[in-house]
Amino acid sequence: MKTHISPTVAAFIGAGMLSVSLSAQADNLLSLYRDAVQADAAYLAAQADARASREMKPQALARLLPNASFSGTRYKNSNDQTYTTGLGAGDTVNSRYSSYNYSVGVTQPLFRAAAFATWRQSRVLVEGAEAELQGAEQDVGTRLSAAYIDVLLAEANLEVTRAQRDSYLTHLDYAQKAFQTGRGTRTDIDEARSQLDLAAAQTIELQYQLNYAHDALRAIVDRPLTPLARLNPERMTLVRPDPDRIEDWIQKAEGVNPQLTALRASVEAASLQVKKALSGHLPTLDFVAQRIRNESNTTDSIDVKNDATVYGLRAEMPIFSGGETQSLVRQARAELDKARQQLEDGRRKIGLQIRKEFDGVAQGVHWVRAYEQAVKSAEQALESTRKGFMAGTRSTLDVLIAEQNLATARRDLNRARYQYMFSRLQLLALVGELKETEIARFNGWLDEPRQ
Repeated sequence: MKTHISPTVAAFIGAGMLSVSLSAQADNLLSLYRDAVQADAAYLAAQADARASREMKPQALARLLPNASFSGTRYKNSNDQTYTTGLGAGDTVNSRYSSYNYSVGVTQPLFRAAAFATWRQSRVLVEGAEAELQGAEQDVGTRLSAAYIDVLLAEANLEVTRAQRDSYLTHLDYAQKAFQTGRGTRTDIDEARSQLDLAAAQTIELQYQLNYAHDALRAIVDRPLTPLARLNPERMTLVRPDPDRIEDWIQKAEGVNPQLTALRASVEAASLQVKKALSGHLPTLDFVAQRIRNESNTTDSIDVKNDATVYGLRAEMPIFSGGETQSLVRQARAELDKARQQLEDGRRKIGLQIRKEFDGVAQGVHWVRAYEQAVKSAEQALESTRKGFMAGTRSTLDVLIAEQNLATARRDLNRARYQYMFSRLQLLALVGELKETEIARFNGWLDEPRQ
């Protein structure tokens, strides 16, 4: 039985399905973060680098394990032998024969200081690579959050400037009509036009900044964007850091910060590199076993078969390498000094960055509240100025200045809110805690995506 659906009902169902589809695809901080960890080129490169680094361990271990080899040859031989005597050339004997030589050998390293140091070094380097991968995960979270916040801030500032522009356009129209009726002055027109032109120029600049911010965010997730969910100030929680001591955050970062963990691994790897270079003065000892089988191995042993089994110890002792070993030791020690200084530099920079972001959160609470009050005061001042203008006690310029002050206060408030949000995200990243669960918590500060 066929069911017929009217065009009107079909259109209604199609519109509903489209609405659901758009809602499902609407973007917020959490959805974009999930896309970023799947599409961000820098993070994917870090994952590939970690996979490659993990292969250092089996490669290094292979140098300490037995290795077996097989070699073999099989030839068709043609040999002419001419015998000479004191009277001249003698008889020539022609030989046609097959020969072969097969051998199977096993070598088990017993003492190779360089190989053992390489194995220990590989474990440390893999730990460093894993730390770098964790750092890349934190980095993609902070870069995505920064790009998302840049878009929201650019949108908010653009809306403030557009509202200014529309207000100045109203002032200009009012000033022109007042001038035509003799109730205004030419100065009022010029002042309104000046502010309007400035707002128009700022609108163009802010639109460019918004376009670039969109491009930067789109580059991270590698797909087109839908309208983004905006910050809802009522959902935003303004709290100081927990714990509320910078020293506690610095101490925690020195223990778990991915960048510092990777730098410490580099120091340990460099220390093992010194030991590996020093092993160039040491002997090596291997156990060797070999099974050999051949036939007609030489022209003097045609049709002679030979089977041999050889096993025993093989030792090598370096005596002189032209100064290469001493040079490698000096180079490794210099690299160790470099790694230690890089660790110290990283420790200082991380400490400084934590202080910055800690203050950004701690002081951001006061900044946001102060700017919220500044906006309320600017709104009240504008309202009073407009009443004074209607009563004839204030001029057009006074109103324009009051509107400019309100716009400035709103921009400052937007900046303070988004800076506080990013500082909290960045502070978590510095101690390796910026994961999807934390991103979801901050995503709760946003409204539903706009359609």
